Amino acid sequence: GGARPSTEDVLRVTVESVNALTAIEVDEITRLDSASYQLPATLRYHYTLSIDSLSVAERADMEEYMRATLPDRIREEKGSEALGRLGVELQYCYFNPSGKLLLELTVAPTEYACEK
Repeated sequence: GGARPSTEDVLRVTVESVNALTAIEVDEITRLDSASYQLPATLRYHYTLSIDSLSVAERADMEEYMRATLPDRIREEKGSEALGRLGVELQYCYFNPSGKLLLELTVAPTEYACEK
């Protein structure tokens, strides 16, 4: 048995495990720099894109692509089931190399939690 871990415990452990591995080159233009969390239940990923800016069209395309692919990618990640059960919202923040926010995307737990 034992007590179920609190949402804060799960968030803290998740953030620590991500930050132990960063920075990670995700692809040619994307680097995962760090993760952080905000209570009650938000897990935030901080990325740097090696581009200075996104046009309105590029941002829309990127957002559309990510909304289509992120939930499946999240489901494949170890630990995502626990996050979904806890109702954790995932935020993906993309910055340019000088730290300007280019895109922020939020995925609600209902979008990635596995239907059981």
